[in-house]
Amino acid sequence: MSEQSSLKLKGQATSPGLAMGKAFVYFSDFDSLSLPQTISEKQIVEELEHIESAVRKVKDDLKISAGRIEAHAGAELASIFEVHEVMLEDSSLRDEIRDEIERELSTAAMALTRVFDRRKDKFRAHKNETVRERADDLEDLQGRLLRKIAGVRTTALEAMPGGRVLIAHRLLPSDTVALPERAVAAIVLEFGGAGSHAAILARALGIPTVAEIPEATRIIKDHQMLIVDGNSGEIILDPDVSAQVFFRSRIDQFKLETEEVKRRSHELPCVYDEMTVAVTANIGCLEDAVVAADNGAEGVGLYRTEQFYLSRNTPPSKEGLLNEFRKTFAPLLGKPITVRLLDLGADKPVEFVHFAREDDPFLGRRGVRLLLHYPDLLDTQLEALLEFAQEQDVRILVPMVTLAADMERIRRRLCELARRSGITKLPLLGAMIETPAAALSIKEIIPYADFFSIGTNDLTQYTMAAGRENPLVSGYFIENHPAILRLLGLILEDSGETPVSICGELGAQADMIPTLLKIGIRSFSVAPPLVPRVKETVRQAGRALNQSRTDA
Repeated sequence: MSEQSSLKLKGQATSPGLAMGKAFVYFSDFDSLSLPQTISEKQIVEELEHIESAVRKVKDDLKISAGRIEAHAGAELASIFEVHEVMLEDSSLRDEIRDEIERELSTAAMALTRVFDRRKDKFRAHKNETVRERADDLEDLQGRLLRKIAGVRTTALEAMPGGRVLIAHRLLPSDTVALPERAVAAIVLEFGGAGSHAAILARALGIPTVAEIPEATRIIKDHQMLIVDGNSGEIILDPDVSAQVFFRSRIDQFKLETEEVKRRSHELPCVYDEMTVAVTANIGCLEDAVVAADNGAEGVGLYRTEQFYLSRNTPPSKEGLLNEFRKTFAPLLGKPITVRLLDLGADKPVEFVHFAREDDPFLGRRGVRLLLHYPDLLDTQLEALLEFAQEQDVRILVPMVTLAADMERIRRRLCELARRSGITKLPLLGAMIETPAAALSIKEIIPYADFFSIGTNDLTQYTMAAGRENPLVSGYFIENHPAILRLLGLILEDSGETPVSICGELGAQADMIPTLLKIGIRSFSVAPPLVPRVKETVRQAGRALNQSRTDA
């Protein structure tokens, strides 16, 4: 391969795969939509109506966006648009915009920009990371509202031709909505780690992605030919003919291997060290369950319930939850289903729960802490799951466990509700290990847990003190850091005969699977499209282990 006219750039591989195509460089259109302009007093009413009209239209768009993303990547990513809708309902925000129009005689677009910019600056200066991340949510909403006011129906991203390599500074949640529809060949970003929403969506859609390429939007030009290697994190600009021919053969081979891997996902068991390894799916909706079944998933390792609660005025009933469970899990009938109890906090507010003001919601009343504080919410879920467990192989997963007392109280309540209903067949109850405290307290938690599920995304976040959505500390969000691997080893060692599964992004990384198997992991739960590849990687690790023993 000639490299005389080619330029190689190395970044962070955040979504695997190979792609080649012409670049589409994407820039935000904020500046052109909010040029400084004043109005007369007679125009105030008209500008106020522009704001109200934009708010109504954006609310409708947010529901559409949530539906599109949920269909392609599950409810967890879709829930961010529901959070945006809650933010849009903030009366103080709209009052501040109205005041800006009336007091400064600003256009709706200019007033909105000034108010949002002030709030973004305040958020970004905050010491709390979760609050700082809200600046991106505000920026996303600002762009949506400005486009509605200006009458712009599409973004530049939505007008992108299919099959292009998307080059961007970073991708906001609203940007990701266009990705499934545009048949994006690959993505190259200046910012965005492996745990970002954009990276998770890219993996779910099978889009090769490389991030952390400084000044990519300046270096790479529109229509420039690129090769993107999402496995190594390398991109090649202006590849010559021989490089293109060579790489195209690699892409064709990769497609053939992918088809064969999918076929084997239904036919062959995953075996490592003479033990069968289970590969299940993380899902959030019926569409996820369909893909999981089609890809040979052996059940559901993590099902998220948040979508039933966000953007509702009242919590769902037991019957409502039960009906959703039956509908969602129909494609996986007869296979084990692990349902995570409601995992909310002040960073994901709902209308019917009073959230106390918290300086750091990620370290506050969330997950099991919230459920224990609102027993009615907990009871409804447990009652629905108890009844569903009489029909399917159901396991209940408790989020954000830090103390053995958390699990003891949940188990006691589960047993009380079962006795009240005359139910003797109890579902298995598991603890989600996503805090260092839980990882170091396995022996104390075991009396109350039938299984453990390791959420490596949050375990990494809390251990490394680095938010996965914060580009300023992306270099510290290291999922395979020795500290993380040591915690995983301790969990496996202390758990004894209690089953342990891994359901974070780390479990889907091909280069890490052999290490996780050596540590002792025998159950993986990953995004539905990744199931076949993870199964194949487990088999390859098993063959390599057998070969090394034969050679010895």
